[in-house]
Amino acid sequence: KSDQNVDLSGTYIDSFNTLYARVNNKNVLSDMTIVRICPEQEKILVIPLSAFTVSSTDNSSTMREIYADGGIRQLSAAVDSTLGISTNYYVTVSNDAFEDCADIIGGFVYSPPGYLHLIESDNDISLRQNESVSLSGKQIRLICQYPKLFSSGRQGNTEFLGLAITTMLNNAFDQVEITSNSLDILYSKISSGSVTNLSENDYKQQKVYIKEMLKKQIQPAYNLIPEGTWTDDEHFEMSAEFKQKIYNEMEATKSQEKSGEVSEE
Repeated sequence: KSDQNVDLSGTYIDSFNTLYARVNNKNVLSDMTIVRICPEQEKILVIPLSAFTVSSTDNSSTMREIYADGGIRQLSAAVDSTLGISTNYYVTVSNDAFEDCADIIGGFVYSPPGYLHLIESDNDISLRQNESVSLSGKQIRLICQYPKLFSSGRQGNTEFLGLAITTMLNNAFDQVEITSNSLDILYSKISSGSVTNLSENDYKQQKVYIKEMLKKQIQPAYNLIPEGTWTDDEHFEMSAEFKQKIYNEMEATKSQEKSGEVSEE
């Protein structure tokens, strides 16, 4: 069936959470992003997560270590336990897929809060403070992963990841026709070689919701940036206050069935 001109008004649609875990060419966890789509309220919540977030499963292992030991399924369970949420889908994303998807969307314009400079082999980034520059997918990925770029260390990387994903999602919603025509390509890029429980049928259903949201000419994405304590450069303990913020936002974006409007046919 065509997904064109589908009227979802009065339909009960669950909000859903997807864990995107970016892994490098050696299958080491680089970072994570929780994306919660609430079609009913036309909202997309973005929660960036450091790979060095300490899991509540044992209060010592980092998410990177858990992924190394048990893969994406165990990582997903640890993220759920730590954040107090339930992820519906998990997806591993390669560096190439991340870069390709960012480039398809068009990257984003960034004004760094401070001078950013990185030289490592063929990766050279030099950005002046408050000078706007359009970043490519590769530049975005590199800024996400090198902690020495930011005075705040790895917290700066997490904040940048949240900004990048949120801004690119809203940019995608600003270019309705291009994004609508690119959804299949983006799905293909992400799912190719990925370890995921997101089936093609799941994607097709999600595409219907996303296309409906695209018609509304809105900027639906916003983020919650993790708060807590970096006990050292490789251990981040999320605060109880931030976990409460997540809980509150999950509750606020729950789907509410519209009584009397849902057909039982």
